[in-house]
Amino acid sequence: MDDQLGVCLLADGMGGHGYGELAAELAVEVTHRFLAASRDTLDVTWPFGYDHTRTLDENRLVNAIQMANRQIWRAVMEKPQYAGMGSTLIALSVDEERFVIGNVGDSRVYLLRDGQVQQLSVDDSWVSDQVRRGSMGEQQARSHSMRNVLTQAVGTHSELDVHTAVQKLQDGDTLLLATDGIYGVVEPSTMRSILYSYSEARAVAECLLAATLEAGAPDNASCIVVCCRRGKHV
Repeated sequence: MDDQLGVCLLADGMGGHGYGELAAELAVEVTHRFLAASRDTLDVTWPFGYDHTRTLDENRLVNAIQMANRQIWRAVMEKPQYAGMGSTLIALSVDEERFVIGNVGDSRVYLLRDGQVQQLSVDDSWVSDQVRRGSMGEQQARSHSMRNVLTQAVGTHSELDVHTAVQKLQDGDTLLLATDGIYGVVEPSTMRSILYSYSEARAVAECLLAATLEAGAPDNASCIVVCCRRGKHV
């Protein structure tokens, strides 16, 4: 989390022998580097082009994530032992008026607003594709044997389809970035209750992690919580 840039990054790596951790570190490092370098919007180059149907900040996130993908993909191509290495990635940019997200993989962004929790990110997973097509229900997807099978992640394809979304910020909004080690373990009703019960980001994060551990947490559990109060992000 970089308060000066107003950026939060969350990655969940995959790959044996510690390569998943390396992929996640690279994803965050390269994405952060591009976002920092492109902060001066008068002097930005767009290595993956500029999509005029998206906002400036969406294009910054897309290009940053694509840069991370290129670096990890090249590493996989150069070293056979890295085969299968990759990472999910969530990038969140927040200012006083709005927030922008970019995502690849199945780590998620949730918004708590007016007591309602809404998922803003798009899951790149086989079961989510089935849910979107109407072939599977949400509850079935949570326990399906293929729920962890991703259709794309940073470093697993030479080209990515980066999902983006933009929303105006409202006072009282709470944003949660979470890996599947949290949302796949903690029941949706419990997660909503925790988000709704605390006004401080640290308290929300600690309670979510505690609930995850209590539920058995078979996977790495990571989250970032941003509480927006009167124009401040805490």
